[in-house]
Amino acid sequence: MKTVVAGALGECVHVAGVMNFLRLAETAGWRTVFLGTAVSVEEVLDAARREQADMVGVSYRLTPETGERLLAEFAEEADELRAAGVRFAFGGTPPMAGRARAIGFFERVFEGGEPAEAVMEGKDNEQ
Repeated sequence: MKTVVAGALGECVHVAGVMNFLRLAETAGWRTVFLGTAVSVEEVLDAARREQADMVGVSYRLTPETGERLLAEFAEEADELRAAGVRFAFGGTPPMAGRARAIGFFERVFEGGEPAEAVMEGKDNEQ
């Protein structure tokens, strides 16, 4: 069974989207691990290793400038996992989703307006 770990990154406490993403993954047969709110980059990556995650989902819905720096740090720290085949997804506000896409690290980027079918089929708002 594939495993996905997900949580709200940095100081962000908004998890409705994370919970929805995990619910959809569970429905699709994935084992899900909710990391919680305001999770550090290190905590996310430690959990990904510990749980032998196939996918890692992070969310950030606060200030885009702060979020962009946080996502750049995350991408740099997580690059080894990505090189090992772990997939990464991001969810956030449209301004944050744009910045996440610009970083070029995340396989899938969501803004919250996608229908469940699009999430499960791997389509984001850019496709």
